[in-house]
Amino acid sequence: MKKFLLLLLIINALIIISCINASDPYDFEWPVSTPSAEGLNQQKIDSAFIKAEELGFIDALLVIRNGKLVAEDYYNGYYVNKPHQIWSCTKSFMSALVGIAVDAGLIESIDKKIMDYFPEYAYSDMDSRFYDVTIGHLLKMSMGIDNEENNLIPVVRTNDWIYQTFRLPLLYDPGQKFRYNSLETHLLSVILTKVSGKSAREFANENLTGPMGIEIADWKADPKGYNTGGYDIYMKPRDMAVLGYIYLNGGKLKNTQIISEEWVEESLTRTWSNNGIQWGPLTDYNYGYLWWLGKINGHNMFMAMGMGGQFIINFPDLDLIVVTTTNKDISWDNDQEIPTLEIVSNFILKAL
Repeated sequence: MKKFLLLLLIINALIIISCINASDPYDFEWPVSTPSAEGLNQQKIDSAFIKAEELGFIDALLVIRNGKLVAEDYYNGYYVNKPHQIWSCTKSFMSALVGIAVDAGLIESIDKKIMDYFPEYAYSDMDSRFYDVTIGHLLKMSMGIDNEENNLIPVVRTNDWIYQTFRLPLLYDPGQKFRYNSLETHLLSVILTKVSGKSAREFANENLTGPMGIEIADWKADPKGYNTGGYDIYMKPRDMAVLGYIYLNGGKLKNTQIISEEWVEESLTRTWSNNGIQWGPLTDYNYGYLWWLGKINGHNMFMAMGMGGQFIINFPDLDLIVVTTTNKDISWDNDQEIPTLEIVSNFILKAL
């Protein structure tokens, strides 16, 4: 009888452990392979990692081919389970969250005027063009305010980022010009909270990162408590790569449609004329809905990009993802981004 009771207790314990493991939302694991098994030249891949270490500012480099992790290494005290600030890669996560909110009917349309969400911030001599700004303009970085180098820091040093954003001058009509500014995506975070009743982080955990099986280790907030919409997510590089993988697969992961295929396609569509602009090895570059688009070595790509070289670089035709994190304590005029892209151009793509 005692043996039977002991066996029963063991079985019950195993069931409880199994249930706990099954309910853990952070359970995505990359299948592991080798470069050569996935059609990549091992010597070229090795050279990429040698160069990454030589540069000194790269903290992580990961290569994923055919849905399998084929190479990774960490530097400067980072390791596989240590989260990294991903800076503006946060914006591409925000794009996905907005898409989920649109598909769920929480946001009527990207043509919705943003002042409908901020009536409390209207004032008597407000530029009337603010009433023409839509969610789509925020996604395309075409609200009409100046580049963030010229106004972000003074705004984020105040107690109300939203108030100060609506007091910035509109240099252009909404939709007229692409001008990159994290204050625009911060408004998206606030809108997401207003329509869902949840913080952006809570909404992500329930609808994006949780179902993806990955974790936002930290996500800073403004003085009002809104998660920073343009930057400030901390995440493990392996988890960063899962967002790229979902977008490579039409919003689907493990046969689960997490982001609609229509939103993925729309998000990766060019939003302005290029005129042959080149930036290091990135050519013909453009912008979708908070995703950068372009070509490297003639191969079409889309990427999430954070200041200093935080990259989730995705090559749809090659079924290839490259993730990098780099020294995060830098300024806008840092010299880390192009050398990081050159690792992809000079070594990883040439390993094909």
